[in-house]
Amino acid sequence: MKIIKLITRTFTALALSTMLNAQEAAPMVSSYLIKADGTYERVLVTGSNKAGNIFYKSNVKSVKTTKAPIDSFSGIWLFDPKDFSAAKDLFEERKYQEAKDAFIALQTRYTNYKYLDDNYFELSQYYEMECYRNLKDYETLAKKLELYAPDKLTRPAHQQQTELYRMYDAVYKKDWSRLNNMCKDFSEKELTLGQRAQVAFCYGLALEGLERDNDALNAYANAMTADFTRSESIVRDAALNSLRIFEADKEVKIAMDLWGTPEEDKSSAGYVKLAEANALARLYDKAGLGSGVELPAKYKNFKEFTSEEMLKQLAKRADADTAPATKEKASPEKKAVSKEKTIPKEKAVPQKKQKSKK
Repeated sequence: MKIIKLITRTFTALALSTMLNAQEAAPMVSSYLIKADGTYERVLVTGSNKAGNIFYKSNVKSVKTTKAPIDSFSGIWLFDPKDFSAAKDLFEERKYQEAKDAFIALQTRYTNYKYLDDNYFELSQYYEMECYRNLKDYETLAKKLELYAPDKLTRPAHQQQTELYRMYDAVYKKDWSRLNNMCKDFSEKELTLGQRAQVAFCYGLALEGLERDNDALNAYANAMTADFTRSESIVRDAALNSLRIFEADKEVKIAMDLWGTPEEDKSSAGYVKLAEANALARLYDKAGLGSGVELPAKYKNFKEFTSEEMLKQLAKRADADTAPATKEKASPEKKAVSKEKTIPKEKAVPQKKQKSKK
């Protein structure tokens, strides 16, 4: 009898442990199930399967799990669970390493949801890829891309970004010709501002790799302006890459050597580029292009090559900023005219009596 009781207890404990682990792996997600007639039901979704079914409970205390075809509903609205929201917060705070680890863990946790549209399994995969992109870990991104094939992400921005990941595979492999062609194709498509900044930046990398530095500078300029307020990393990298090109340019070096001498040629290509490098170096700090990252010392030298015309303009701006504000002359006060006197008594509109509300 003792052996039977021991076995019973053991199996009970194992069953309970398995149940708890299953709940931990596939948590219940608060959702709306919308029917064809427009009515909806608030439920707790517990997962889905390859056969096209969704599983849900009516409430957290319910023992019964309902199974229904996914396509029997006109829409399924999932509310972001706390753990997914926390991972997204890390991503938005640009803590990409921590966010990456969180999204990898969530893929295991939400694997039973992978057959639902915009499910947390594929969304976690997507944000994992975004973390690699922002960390500039193009090697890992390229390796992950071989197995990354989301088919349940319905939002255009997610689908477009999935296409753009191919650019970073070319960046990692330094296949500049392929990258050049891809960027040309992507530039013709409808993209978000952030995605346009990515394409412009990668186009700059391709052109620089193909030794078309002047064209690369134009591409980097587009990258800096496409999404200035949100794509800080791209803006900073595009600015630094541009300064690197200016620093290595032979014509710029000649213009620097001839600066302030009788031989200086203000119409030369080198002088024009030096002026651009000077403006970019000053803007890096003034406009916050570095997003908190200091301008490297080797590029600070460009700030010394500010033309006399520009110095005069900067002085005028400084004087305008420090000049005291001029007081506007107060207009003479007009005597208030009583509205009652403007309407002759005989033309006054009689007021309607308001009915008292009982």
